[in-house]
Amino acid sequence: MIYLTKGLLNKQYTQLDGLPDFSHLVKATGAPQEALKMTDEQLAGYKSSAVTYALYGTVNGQQRRDDVLNRTVLFIDVDDESDYHTLSDCLANMFTALGINFVIYPTISNGIKDGARLRVGIELDKAVELEVYRKIWLVITHQLHVKGDITAINGSFKQLQGLYVKTSQNALNKPIITTDGAGLPVDKFVAVYDKNAGKYQLKKAHESGKNIDTIGKIPTWAEHNRKFIACLLDPESNYMMFGGWDNMLTALGGWTLRSTCGDYGMTADVLEAVNNMGSDPISDSELGKKFKSWAKGWTY
Repeated sequence: MIYLTKGLLNKQYTQLDGLPDFSHLVKATGAPQEALKMTDEQLAGYKSSAVTYALYGTVNGQQRRDDVLNRTVLFIDVDDESDYHTLSDCLANMFTALGINFVIYPTISNGIKDGARLRVGIELDKAVELEVYRKIWLVITHQLHVKGDITAINGSFKQLQGLYVKTSQNALNKPIITTDGAGLPVDKFVAVYDKNAGKYQLKKAHESGKNIDTIGKIPTWAEHNRKFIACLLDPESNYMMFGGWDNMLTALGGWTLRSTCGDYGMTADVLEAVNNMGSDPISDSELGKKFKSWAKGWTY
């Protein structure tokens, strides 16, 4: 099943019938949204409000807070490694050799931020639940020696993937589409994982969301600020850097309070806005209670 939302703030899916899941992804990649002649700042707003996001599989309801039961397309986001042309060609050659169907396309951040900034979508030969999805994701990223965004395999299983948007910034980086193969053989990849599970475990630093390539190259305060700003822009994709949604909110609250020299009103507004961008936001009444509790531990 195909579930779509327009922008990150929409709390309800639009369900699309009549087209196989992977076929929809192929079609959307071949005939993408266009956001041309926009500044980097304008694209940041466009990402939140106008980009089409998709989830392929089965959701137990129509709301983004509802449980995702399974997925039929596996996604891998690669941000900071290599460059788009080098990495996309390398990945495409490997996937083609495996005989599987896939798409690779530049994300909306491509051409704005450093690194490859690409998204891979792989057709699966059957729908899979979180644990199986996680095993396949770990095998592929390990074997290909890439560091994917681990938000895709966290406990909520609800991350949406932005479909391809052609921008003036990423226009030179063309998508790659292959449909003459087959769905990835799920059982074979699970068997590879199960045979040597320890080999495919994430390193602790990686799982916490810490970018180990940048440690020591920039000040600690800058590394922290990057994480907070990432959560302001897209909390759903970045909250696991703090180990969970509540942890992200309370850390962000303390940071905002210090940055505004004790402005509790602005801090409350920031947490409310960020919380509402999530797929499963805390209710307003519960957030108010948590805010009062969290605030006792903040200093400025």
